[in-house]
Amino acid sequence: MSRSFILGAIWLAAVGFTAGCASGPEQRARVSYRTSAKENFIKGKKALEDEDYLEAIEYFKFVKNKFPYSAYATQSDLLLADCHFGRERFLEAADQYRNFIKMHPKHSKVPYAMFRVGQCYFNRIPDDWWFTPPAYELDQAETTKAIRELERFLGLYPQDEHAEQARDLLEKCKRRMAEGVHYVMEFYLQRDHMRAVLWRAEELLSTYPGLGFDEKALFRKGQAHLELDELDDASASLGRLLERFPQGDYADKAKKLLQRIRDTRQKKPEGTQS
Repeated sequence: MSRSFILGAIWLAAVGFTAGCASGPEQRARVSYRTSAKENFIKGKKALEDEDYLEAIEYFKFVKNKFPYSAYATQSDLLLADCHFGRERFLEAADQYRNFIKMHPKHSKVPYAMFRVGQCYFNRIPDDWWFTPPAYELDQAETTKAIRELERFLGLYPQDEHAEQARDLLEKCKRRMAEGVHYVMEFYLQRDHMRAVLWRAEELLSTYPGLGFDEKALFRKGQAHLELDELDDASASLGRLLERFPQGDYADKAKKLLQRIRDTRQKKPEGTQS
């Protein structure tokens, strides 16, 4: 059985599943509303806890529409966003969280809502599937948005209860971006575009440090400078590599390149060394 046939079958199954999920409004029993904001809010919250998100949405919308000046209407604004998040409607959820922040900027739950906006974008970052290119080769627009929102949250609320989780998500986002830069760096290396290799190595070191790419980026930077006949810069990069990673995977290779630089300088006429 050919790979194209298998991929076609998977695509058709996915389309069929999506069409089945999206065909017409979902059939549900009518919601029995109560007379007070509190009663309806409690019903909505119970439905949310039971992961009956559609029923919860109906109750929270009812509270907002019928009791707009109630404290329960404010809480319903936030829990509506949680409902969309629970349904994995992350764009709708992000919009609802933003709306809550805009409408209630002094509310104690603003940090939570801001964190959730970043989490919404994080959850939209492409995953790796065996039949698609690696995730770092895909469009990273959602990763960029997640980084922006998580950094904004951490800048304003570094001690918040969700700060540690936000830092973990932010590191994962930056690692994904760094993987993309690393991929491009290696792509240009294979094509002998050393100036482009140098730029990507510098980007890894300046924008995405400490994510596992520093040693290789320093080596590629030294390698690129050497191929570009920029011997002083090559020596500086390779020397920095040996200072930071004396027992690293690229230490021996760096020493060999440094020896090559010394040999090259000895062969050059005096006054022409880089």
